[in-house]
Amino acid sequence: MKFLIDEYLLKKTEELSFIHLKHDAQLNIENYQLPSDGLDIPIMTKELAKNIKTKKENEIITVGSIVRGMILLLGIDSRFKYKEEYIKFLYAANPKIEKYIFVEGTRYLEEKKLMEAIIFFKALTLLKPNDTKALLSYTMTLLRYRDEELGNQKKNYETFTKEIQHKLEELLTIDPNQPLACYYLGFIYKDNKAFNKAKLHWEKALTLELEDNIKEQIKELLIQLEDMAQYEKGYEAILEGRPHEGLSILEKLAPKYTEWWNLAFFLGLGYRQTGKFHEAIQYFKKVLELKEDQLEAVVELALCYGGMGELQKSIEYFHKGLELGGDNSDLLCNLAMVYLELGDIHKAKDYVNKSLKMNPHDEITIACKNKVEEIEMASGAIKKA
Repeated sequence: MKFLIDEYLLKKTEELSFIHLKHDAQLNIENYQLPSDGLDIPIMTKELAKNIKTKKENEIITVGSIVRGMILLLGIDSRFKYKEEYIKFLYAANPKIEKYIFVEGTRYLEEKKLMEAIIFFKALTLLKPNDTKALLSYTMTLLRYRDEELGNQKKNYETFTKEIQHKLEELLTIDPNQPLACYYLGFIYKDNKAFNKAKLHWEKALTLELEDNIKEQIKELLIQLEDMAQYEKGYEAILEGRPHEGLSILEKLAPKYTEWWNLAFFLGLGYRQTGKFHEAIQYFKKVLELKEDQLEAVVELALCYGGMGELQKSIEYFHKGLELGGDNSDLLCNLAMVYLELGDIHKAKDYVNKSLKMNPHDEITIACKNKVEEIEMASGAIKKA
């Protein structure tokens, strides 16, 4: 089983100390023999320090302390090089190790030690990847930690969200009727703007065993989600080259969501694709009113004005696009073609050459270069004649 949060947890290894046990060390564990070259075993540094102060020399390292250290390390780093040997050790030391880990993870959770709970539940899912109870406990603790501790850490928040999503999806492959997995995946899909997936999971959750208050919440969310699902269908149709179909869906949403710039953008895109440039321009300008300097809307305005033959306005917006997004091969080539249409071969060559320096093997840039050279040669031939 893969885990996406290993890197985040690695700092917890600082809480461990490693001690090398020789192959003949006496552990008194039935059916277990240390490897011939010995084994590096982890022990919690605080526990080791306490034992040194309070116990006799031969009691400092106990099987219990080794077990706790190994669980912690397996929960921190699922790819640790001694993973298989540690797992072998744990089952030999305690045949009911899975129950022990679950109980300890639950205790940490009750004590609000969320990171420790995550590590223990993660270790348990490593031992029992198909155990729904372990997987659900791990995922629910991740959710709680993400929401309580990572609100201001965008990168870590996203990493934990991906881990939660992957584990909930794994949970549903094991148990397709796991209600909490359906419920929480609905939120993740909604946040990712996969509205139809969210709708399907929440509808499934309503058929499963959940508390009445949660079901009422889902019903309210589904009402809100219906419009989002229609929006998804609409913009996907436009992106897939079916603008009339997409527009017929999105136009119904427009009166309700006058301040939603994403909706305005796709309406503009649909109208541009159908050649209705005036309508498209109105929507793209609306986007810029709602979200100033939205680069894609600026570029679309340039394309619309170009399609209408208003070439100076097209140039103005392409230049604004370059100011906002920096040099970009597509924008440079578009500018070159507009200048070429105006008959300004010199400027057309300048912008094509800029694009070539950035992207010498870009097919569009090469095609524009050939077009400019073709027009330049034809112009030179006319002058000679």
